[in-house]
Amino acid sequence: MIVFNTTFHVDEGIHEEFIEYMLQHYIPMATKSGLLTSPRLARVFGKEEDEGFSFAMEFTVANLGTLERWNANESQAIHAPLLERFKEKLIGFSTIMQTITY
Repeated sequence: MIVFNTTFHVDEGIHEEFIEYMLQHYIPMATKSGLLTSPRLARVFGKEEDEGFSFAMEFTVANLGTLERWNANESQAIHAPLLERFKEKLIGFSTIMQTITY
């Protein structure tokens, strides 16, 4: 199982609007095709002196090929409205991980 995580850092003034957007728009668009599943949005706690809030948006994906297909065919249409709406008040980076069972 592949875990696809994008960590976002957002300005303090927009964090509630960001959460609402993620829950109402981003997650439904990202999971519509069924390629990304099991969405989970979580707040990331860090240093108290950091300005703003960090959030991890996590999905599971069957395999790397499926994630590559999602990136090639769907990611731009999902990320473009997010970036347009929040502009310079949001930054993010993605991590791809493989679940190890024990």
